[in-house]
Amino acid sequence: MKKKFFAVIAVILAVAVSSCAGRYPKYTVIGDDTSKLFVHFIDVGQGDSTLLESAGEFVLIDAGEKDCGNAVVNYIKSRGAESLKYIIATHPHSDHVGGLATVIDSIDAENFITVETDQSTGTWLDVLDAVDQHDLNYIDAEPGATYSFGESSFTILGPLSDSYSGYNNYSVVTKVECGDMRFMLTGDAETQSEREMVNSGADLSADVLKCGHHGSSTSSSAVFLKAVRPTYAIISCGANNEYGHPHQETLKKLSFLGCPVMRTDQLGTIIAVTDGKTVDFYTAGGEVIPVSPEQGQELADGYIGNRNSHVFHLPFCTGVKTMSEKNKVQFNTREEAIDAGYTPCSICDP
Repeated sequence: MKKKFFAVIAVILAVAVSSCAGRYPKYTVIGDDTSKLFVHFIDVGQGDSTLLESAGEFVLIDAGEKDCGNAVVNYIKSRGAESLKYIIATHPHSDHVGGLATVIDSIDAENFITVETDQSTGTWLDVLDAVDQHDLNYIDAEPGATYSFGESSFTILGPLSDSYSGYNNYSVVTKVECGDMRFMLTGDAETQSEREMVNSGADLSADVLKCGHHGSSTSSSAVFLKAVRPTYAIISCGANNEYGHPHQETLKKLSFLGCPVMRTDQLGTIIAVTDGKTVDFYTAGGEVIPVSPEQGQELADGYIGNRNSHVFHLPFCTGVKTMSEKNKVQFNTREEAIDAGYTPCSICDP
């Protein structure tokens, strides 16, 4: 990959009011005229916050827990942002929206995008109150809707239903595009929402995937990864978190694909910089993250079942490699395997 050269000025930013204080330095990336989109995967510990920046216009997706609000505000301002064109609240869990009220109170914003739920926690009501008090334009997330900012755009792909058993699947899923480069940002969307997006026929292909639900095994299903076919993966999670994120099942699937994984618990804030044709990755301190995709396994069509265990697998699964030929049974679709009484493998998650 051809590398662009960026001069980076790093100054440590001390913020004493938040547990996110000092998590990353204030910095300025000075690129050439080909730099069209910056995607900042902000380290907010066990939470999510992503800042999109293109030609002087900004979009914020989530803002971590409440005690990270001031740190997120300072990060946004360090980029020279005086306002946010869009704020997206993926879903009303506190590790995603806790800091948004502080952001809205501190930085001018034009539009607020989210999806209606019956959530009524104090944290979520604080966000909605801030939206109302600052007179933001409230937009219901509608799949297929596209919005522009700078030289880039994002399209809403999910959620596609309005009745889920948990809030994670209500996550607003966005596909960000700049030239030929595409970023898939999924919030905490789980397998149900992922399958709905795949079945919708929408183009889910993306160069960079921010794995859903902090790399949990409830997300990044094989059928979704097959549709996205990411070259790079980002996971936002906290060091030594109580949930064990990211889960080994997710890491194994990404490894099968030869897809390098960058994690905020290991690298801190991760910044993707693209000219619309290639992408490079940096730490908040300006250091290049040396990642290189490997030759992965092809996600072939069809499924392989084991006659003895009545478990079915994706063709590249290690369970298939150790299976005798006489025990293999071929299925063309997932539904065909399930109708035959087979259950999905817990490793490859077909």
